[in-house]
Amino acid sequence: MTKNDSAKAVAKKFEFFHAFWKGEGAFPILFTQPHLAKGKAYCRYDLIEQHGSIEKHLEERLLEVEPHLSLIDDGIPTIRADMGTTLLPSGLGLEIKLQADLHPWLTQHFSPEELLSQKGPFQVEDFSQNEVAFAVAFYRLFFERKRQGMIPETVYPYVPETEGIFDLSHLLIGTELFLLLEDQPELAHRIQRRSLELYLVATRFFKKLLGEQPKSMIHGHGMPIGVWFPDTGGRISEDSCTLVSAAMIREFCLPYIQEGARFFGRLFLHYCGYHPEFLRMACELEEISTLNLGNPEMYDLENVMAICGTTDTVLFGHIPRQGHEGAENYLHRLAGLCRKFQARLILVSDYQPKNREEKAALVECWHKLTAVR
Repeated sequence: MTKNDSAKAVAKKFEFFHAFWKGEGAFPILFTQPHLAKGKAYCRYDLIEQHGSIEKHLEERLLEVEPHLSLIDDGIPTIRADMGTTLLPSGLGLEIKLQADLHPWLTQHFSPEELLSQKGPFQVEDFSQNEVAFAVAFYRLFFERKRQGMIPETVYPYVPETEGIFDLSHLLIGTELFLLLEDQPELAHRIQRRSLELYLVATRFFKKLLGEQPKSMIHGHGMPIGVWFPDTGGRISEDSCTLVSAAMIREFCLPYIQEGARFFGRLFLHYCGYHPEFLRMACELEEISTLNLGNPEMYDLENVMAICGTTDTVLFGHIPRQGHEGAENYLHRLAGLCRKFQARLILVSDYQPKNREEKAALVECWHKLTAVR
């Protein structure tokens, strides 16, 4: 494929996604492995090597993207600084532990008093240490090599892991957060407001660094291909909300998610864990356009589809095949569920087509099955 052909192919993808988000055309399908925080087989460098060298981190990302440059499915080739959940806490100076095949984890936390005593509101210079500095250098190297013609024009960068508000509070002060919810709720709200500041300023900073508009984005969710969101400008991760009651979610989580969306139009919400009440409450928020479940196997798929259909929330992500289900039967089953519940799905399929021809045929099959009539 020539450079001009590639540019035209990616332009068609943007048009495809514009139509999808307007409720027109077919549903997207991406053939790639879902993002894994552990147990991932790296192409060349493990995580310790990657965190020690910007060049190796970039090389690993480009090796992941390479098989997708043929642009056969609906995915847009994407790349990010893949630093894990500790990015912003590390940027504030908290220490982390590196492991070869597991994303970094924090080895310390702030006390509530230490976090609240930091000058506010947070500015970029307040969280520019350690992994954040590494991520900034990574993106600058990416853009430099792209200008030099060393990286294809069809590869797009996207914002690294800036987490979510309640997740950041949990990361920053540790499990003490859960005691505050019951014993000192006003202090918990003050912690949440600091985390909201950090989430907003950091996400806006990285979007500006990458040249993204506030209320749109490309997002790959840790994968080498991603999606164009014309009216959703931020991704938010709220795993820790699954650890508290529905009443606490209503008081301590939902208002901050809504406030977090204010600058970004709408949000792509990800969370791991099982909490059916949080699932419904999140989908009912106008501010949430897209839902990704980190543990889809924990949920009844039909129930999830029904909720997404009634709330007009797009379901994004990996839905595994059943047993030895064939690829076309798999696509027919999921398309049938979409029709049954009037739900929209961006499917991440980890089925590995045998060749380009089979992949192209499966994309065409999915498009025909899901085309809006």
